[in-house]
Amino acid sequence: MDFLPSDVTVNAGGISFTLHKFPLVSKSGYIRKLVSESNDADISTIEIPDIPGGGETFEFAAKFCYGINFEMSTENIAFLRCVAEYLEMTDYAVANLVGRTEAYFSEVAIKSIAVAVTILHSSENLIPIAEKVKLMSRCIDTIAYIACKDNQFSTSVRAEAGINGLTSSMFSNLKPIVDWWSEDLTVLRIDFFQRVLIAMMGRGFKQYALGPILMLYAQKSLRCLEIFGKGRKKIEPKQEHEKRVVLETIVGLLPREKNALSVSFLSMLLQAAIYLQTTIACRLDLEKRMALQLGQAVLDDLLIPSQGTLYLMLKPCSVL
Repeated sequence: MDFLPSDVTVNAGGISFTLHKFPLVSKSGYIRKLVSESNDADISTIEIPDIPGGGETFEFAAKFCYGINFEMSTENIAFLRCVAEYLEMTDYAVANLVGRTEAYFSEVAIKSIAVAVTILHSSENLIPIAEKVKLMSRCIDTIAYIACKDNQFSTSVRAEAGINGLTSSMFSNLKPIVDWWSEDLTVLRIDFFQRVLIAMMGRGFKQYALGPILMLYAQKSLRCLEIFGKGRKKIEPKQEHEKRVVLETIVGLLPREKNALSVSFLSMLLQAAIYLQTTIACRLDLEKRMALQLGQAVLDDLLIPSQGTLYLMLKPCSVL
């Protein structure tokens, strides 16, 4: 069988593709404009360096242009939807890629928290186009809706944490009691995690019930800290900044209700806050919370290691 020789090279996301103009311009408004507006009547190279998802995602778009079937999945739908938007694969074909990805997204992708979280996590590196097509807002709304509908938490659920040594194990030993979907949320970047929790509260999720979810997220994101002892290791400035943002955001989301969190957990957060040199407001907030629950505290909860080998007793009167 004879094939027409290729007449264009597309450099997309660092990968070169040898293709044909006709199938591309027939289904991509973006490429159609590049070709029609080019000063070169016989343009042979097209540069698309900033394509969402890189060259791997463009390959799916190219297959679509050629009528080659491929499988959509929860892992690639965010990339496919964004590349379809970027390449303007909508009005230039009856069966366009925007329509197909939207259909998949609506019919399959946002029917469960796990799937919505997977797509939301994939969208983290697709800003701003993922925001433009409302991928993230729709995923966040789905998570909030299902979490509140499922609503299996109760006022008696309390996460208990204990200090088990003064090393990074302080976070890895937390075993909060959480809803079945809470583990899924821990993969999210802190700003996305914050947006999900705010959306949940907006739908009626009680703030006091966020405690176990926040504990689990703190466990996952802060457990690698080597805070105390002779073997203390200084983390990279970028990583330290990221963890500082995580911790300050978590503190900002903590329930205001008394006894919603254990003193042990608050103490752990305060130790991390001192190590990461968070804002004074963040540290004072944690101290005040602990002061209100002194009746539940044991001695270990109130001992905050200093920079040397001595321990400093937390004095609640200093923040009242």
